[in-house]
Amino acid sequence: MEFVIGAIVGVLIGVAVLVAITRLRAREQQRAVQRDKLDGVVEGHREMADAHASSLEELRAQALSHRQAAVDHTRKAEEFEQRIEREEREASFHEQRAEQTAREREQI
Repeated sequence: MEFVIGAIVGVLIGVAVLVAITRLRAREQQRAVQRDKLDGVVEGHREMADAHASSLEELRAQALSHRQAAVDHTRKAEEFEQRIEREEREASFHEQRAEQTAREREQI
């Protein structure tokens, strides 16, 4: 009887060990599948990061170019404004001279 009980206990322990090993293998397999999926996600994010990094370089170059153009446009606008002021002064001067000359003409 003790032999039978020992054999049953041994079989139960063996079954328990097999169940535990099977569960451990299944968990490891699930982890491997999950790792593979995450590897794909990591790769996708790295590709997107590289794509954005190259876009950044292009955008920085364009921003710099536009900033320089803005500086040039500001300088030209200031030059035009100075020219406008000069032309206004000249126009005013000549208008005054015309009025003065017209008055002199009337006196003759």
